Amino acid sequence: MAALGGTEKRGDPVTSRQEEIHALRAGKPLPADSIIQMRSTGMHAIRFEFIYHLLRSGVKVDTLSVYWERGNEFMLKGEVASESRRLVLRSKPRVTGEFADLWLLCYPDDNEIKDLVDREVDRMVDRALRKGAG
Repeated sequence: MAALGGTEKRGDPVTSRQEEIHALRAGKPLPADSIIQMRSTGMHAIRFEFIYHLLRSGVKVDTLSVYWERGNEFMLKGEVASESRRLVLRSKPRVTGEFADLWLLCYPDDNEIKDLVDREVDRMVDRALRKGAG
C-alpha cells in the first residue's frame, strides 16, 4: 500500500506549476524535463499572443513568418539561461522582441511576468504598425 498512498506529494497541475514558478523565481533548480516543458509552453503561448495581436490590429501576417530566432537550439536546454530570446516577425522591416528565459518559463502563469511579456508584445505590434510590416 505504501506505493499507492506513499509520501509523494500529488497536487493538482495548477499547484505544481505555481510551485515550479516559485522555485524558479527563487533561483532553485528544477529537473531538466520540467524546464524544457515550461519553456516550450511559454514560447508557444507568447508566439500565439503576438500573432493574435498582429491580426487583431489589422496587420496581415503569414504565421510562418513569426518564429523564435535559434528556437530549436535553446528550447531543449535543461537549465535556465541568462541570455534573452528573440521573437522575430520576418517582414520589411524586420520586427523583433526580446524575452528573458525566465519569462518564457513562467508565462502565462506568473502575473508580473505576464505583464512584462504583454508590454513587449504590444511594443512589437506597435512597431509593426508604424513601420508598415506585413
